[in-house]
Amino acid sequence: MVFLLRCLGMMLLMYSAMADTVTPTTEMVVGTAPATEATQMRRAALEQRVTAKWDALIRKDFVTAYSFTSPEYRKLFSLNAFKGGFGNKAAWRRVEVVNVDFKGDDAATVGINIYFVYHPPQAEQALDMQTYVQESWVLVDGQWWYLVKN
Repeated sequence: MVFLLRCLGMMLLMYSAMADTVTPTTEMVVGTAPATEATQMRRAALEQRVTAKWDALIRKDFVTAYSFTSPEYRKLFSLNAFKGGFGNKAAWRRVEVVNVDFKGDDAATVGINIYFVYHPPQAEQALDMQTYVQESWVLVDGQWWYLVKN
């Protein structure tokens, strides 16, 4: 049990460079107000970008994943700096967008379940795991961009 807790702790640290880790609440998942058609379209566009970024990460296509980061991030950090934020102990398998919380017209927090296989050092078997993360995204010139947490 201690070993599993240590592994989970390590995974949470690995993802801290990418997202804030929290536990989803019923309010976050269900929401309180019915979505308008415009909100549904914004959400669909954002979910498409989030999913495409994670599909690239799953394929280890860091060039494509990097292209989803905000223009300001790309001005400050190189592709190699972006790639350096990822370890090689986990293999992402799939993601699931759980919720989207719009913060005005140009920002949103996206809750994501990430399913992955973790390869602990010196362990015989890999572990199937899941974690929940929240990512910040901003709308700039009509396009959603991922805000990398450093």
